[in-house]
Amino acid sequence: MTDFLFYLGALSLGGGLVGLILMATGLLTRSRYAARWRCWGWLLLCLRLAIPLPFSFPNVQVRAPIQLHSPSLERPSELPFTAGRPFQDAVPSPVSPIGSSNEENTSSSTSSSQSTPEPQPETKPTIYVSQIVTAVWLLVAAGILIWNLIAHLRLRRFLKRWADPVRDATILPLYNAMGDQLELDRRPRLMTCPGLAAPMLAGLLHPVLLLPEQPLAPKELEYALLHELTHYRRRDIWLKALALWVRAVHWFNPLVWLMARAIEQDTELSCDEAVLRRLPPEEHAAYGKTILSAVERLKARS
Repeated sequence: MTDFLFYLGALSLGGGLVGLILMATGLLTRSRYAARWRCWGWLLLCLRLAIPLPFSFPNVQVRAPIQLHSPSLERPSELPFTAGRPFQDAVPSPVSPIGSSNEENTSSSTSSSQSTPEPQPETKPTIYVSQIVTAVWLLVAAGILIWNLIAHLRLRRFLKRWADPVRDATILPLYNAMGDQLELDRRPRLMTCPGLAAPMLAGLLHPVLLLPEQPLAPKELEYALLHELTHYRRRDIWLKALALWVRAVHWFNPLVWLMARAIEQDTELSCDEAVLRRLPPEEHAAYGKTILSAVERLKARS
């Protein structure tokens, strides 16, 4: 148990340092595809931190060769013979006096019968500090996962009760056109949700693209659909779920919490980079204003 805790701490510390390096590259580099490559780095790092177990190859044991001959019998001239008789006839067999073996057996049986085993002292179970620390780690990690699971189930229940499928004849053709532009064979359900400030993609196994009830401007709606469908195409929600798992496993490390926030920011930046590559240069400024206005609405609601 102690070895596992030391390994978990070393893995968490090493992963936090690698996360700091990735965050530092995000502050120092401003290239066009920097966020995209950082997302790949975050994915590899999260995959390593997700399972806190050491990886090692099994030990291969090499057996010694079997010796098929005896060195003492290599020279036949040294074989012991006496007066033409074999060795086993020349060696006298020991003869024990009559009754000696019986007396030894009876004496050993009487001594064993007379000796009684001493009662062993009762041992009480001992609780070590490593066991307490492991139990606390498991309880907090399970609490974080259960809390997020409850929040997800509450959102599903809310959407099942209040969300409605989009039937607008102007929105559906635009939505299908955005899906065709991204070459999506499968697309999330398009629904409206009351109380929503900006469009969002929700759901891990059955994703849903949610739109606010307030109508959006045509260009704003186009940019929002393209942005959320790009998230869906890149499977960013799976990376966020993996980061949530890593944060629960390494909850004691503040660097991992900073890393989870950096993953959230880099997925958004990488998604914006992918969208801008599909838009003409004259629409980049309008797209940026649309994203900024959506962020401001989210901050106002929170």
